[in-house]
Amino acid sequence: LYVTLPFNILPFLSDGIGKWSIAQKLWPRFLFLATGYCILSIIMSCIFYRKAEPDKRKPLRYGTIVSNGGFLGNPVIEGIYGTNGLFYASVFMLPVRIVMWSVGTSCFMKEKSESLVKKVLTHPCIVAIYLGLFVMIAGMSFPVSVENTISGISSCNTPLSMMLVGMMLAEMNPKGILDGTMVLYTIVRLILIPAILFGLTALLPIPALLRGITVIIAGMPTPVTTALLSAKYHGNEGYATGMIFVTTILSLFTLPVWCWLLG
Repeated sequence: LYVTLPFNILPFLSDGIGKWSIAQKLWPRFLFLATGYCILSIIMSCIFYRKAEPDKRKPLRYGTIVSNGGFLGNPVIEGIYGTNGLFYASVFMLPVRIVMWSVGTSCFMKEKSESLVKKVLTHPCIVAIYLGLFVMIAGMSFPVSVENTISGISSCNTPLSMMLVGMMLAEMNPKGILDGTMVLYTIVRLILIPAILFGLTALLPIPALLRGITVIIAGMPTPVTTALLSAKYHGNEGYATGMIFVTTILSLFTLPVWCWLLG
């Protein structure tokens, strides 16, 4: 986690140099939509799950704030909107990823306010964001040898994550996973948040492409990092793995519905 995840963030931000410069004319809309999505998700995570057990509340809150908009969202959006849609989705995910590794990560940490802020700000993934943003804004590029090293370590993240989640699934006891809280979470993650954004964006003068990207990313299932961080920070990793499994299966039905509603 401390090695592969930070290296997974760096290429995403460094690749965003050209994307961000091209998208400067649309950046206020990107920033508005991405910020609105993040604020809504944070509010939802605070409203629900108050009665959930503490070890379950950590992944539930994180899984509400963060969706699988990068790993799963990018190929889905590319399949619907083509490379143009993938380009805009990548820019949209820049502020979302910052929230993911700041507010999202704080869901797993139980310290006093000052200690929590310090721990979040010095987290390896946040440090990677600092470096990536500096490189992006400065218009710099890494030497080929460094770039290849970063890319190589970054590519380890997905198979290692899948292996870990697979081992968690193998050890997971299905009993107690499909409880009322899981049903509530699934509704919030796959239906409620995208439905609110679907209604709000319909009232805004924005291109249909940006609206579609916002709703589809908001309607993505639980990200794999929910289980990874639960295992690292004493959350209920078995329950987190169940969240990934249940929402990913059900998203096979909900995502086509959202695409149909978006036209």
